[in-house]
Amino acid sequence: MLTKTDPAWNSSKELTKARKQINQLDESIVALLAKRFETAARIGSIKEKQGLPVFDPTREDAVLERVTSFDPNRDTRQYLWNIYRSIMENTRQFEHDSKEKPKK
Repeated sequence: MLTKTDPAWNSSKELTKARKQINQLDESIVALLAKRFETAARIGSIKEKQGLPVFDPTREDAVLERVTSFDPNRDTRQYLWNIYRSIMENTRQFEHDSKEKPKK
């Protein structure tokens, strides 16, 4: 068991604090992704009315370029690109699945 005089005590407190911050960030990310899915469903409806396909590779490439340009850290841009590629793939699948659900 750690005591307050143990050097690992501060390290353990720092870890707990950092994990709490990650948890708060995760909550924010999930809320934003939920809004993104809602908006994607609306976009899917608009595309359907206009006879447009769900997948628009030109648009997706532009989004990837735009979001990675927001990252000031060149070392993490590829990771951010990968994350956003996954977000867009899942959003596209959500749009597709939403289109196939019977309307209520």
